[in-house]
Amino acid sequence: MIQADESKLGRKVRQPWTFNRLLLTIALFELILSLLVAGGFSPAIFLFVGPFLLPGIVFTALLIWRPNQWFYLAAGISISYLFFLFLPFILGGLSNPASPYEFAGYTIGLVSLFWALPIGVIGFLRARKGVPMADVRSGWRTPQGIYALAVAFIAVGAIITSALAYEHASATTGGGVDFQPSATMTVTTETFLFKPSTVTVPVRAVTAIVVTNKDAAIHTFTYEVNGQTYSHELLPGTTTKFVVFFDATGSIPFWCIPHRPMGMTGTLTVA
Repeated sequence: MIQADESKLGRKVRQPWTFNRLLLTIALFELILSLLVAGGFSPAIFLFVGPFLLPGIVFTALLIWRPNQWFYLAAGISISYLFFLFLPFILGGLSNPASPYEFAGYTIGLVSLFWALPIGVIGFLRARKGVPMADVRSGWRTPQGIYALAVAFIAVGAIITSALAYEHASATTGGGVDFQPSATMTVTTETFLFKPSTVTVPVRAVTAIVVTNKDAAIHTFTYEVNGQTYSHELLPGTTTKFVVFFDATGSIPFWCIPHRPMGMTGTLTVA
């Protein structure tokens, strides 16, 4: 087995790529891909998470340029910490397999996490002790390589299951109501925003709210009245209609469950 020793920072000789360094580099690209997919392939997602990606990009670049034990550890932590930072947001997407983009994006993010964190720690310990590391070709046959492949195959299976669930959800026809609304309000979701963000609804009147989702990601129209939460799923590229009735004036906040941290909120003004 060919071995590559990256324990010494000061070497000027060009060092061969080790399996650990390759996996950490792939994990960074997986993280970027997961954010792009979860965001419905909208570059706007990077306006929000871009600054949080910088540590991972910097430390991975340093690891590629001149590998040493501390760059292994720093790269592993900086790639995986985003998962813990946005854990509530991610759990919301993973809890709904019928949302193909978010579920697939966060699943890819899990692969990045399960690769980067243990590999960063292992690389740190081996480089610190001067233990040679497997090269790129032989690394896939080691227990570490088998683990990495197993994580990837499980993720692919989960994404395929999510796609099948989405096909089933999009093929399901909705019901109707046996009365006509006296007013209709229209809302559009685009670039992860509600447009308009303030909707005026007449008090004590049956009102239809029609929401068109122009994003490639699944959204929700969620609000709370008297402690009761109501939520309507907005599939990508579809129009959803639901009926509301409010018997008192006031302001009622509404939001998208998975994208609320990104500012996807609005207000129903009952007047």
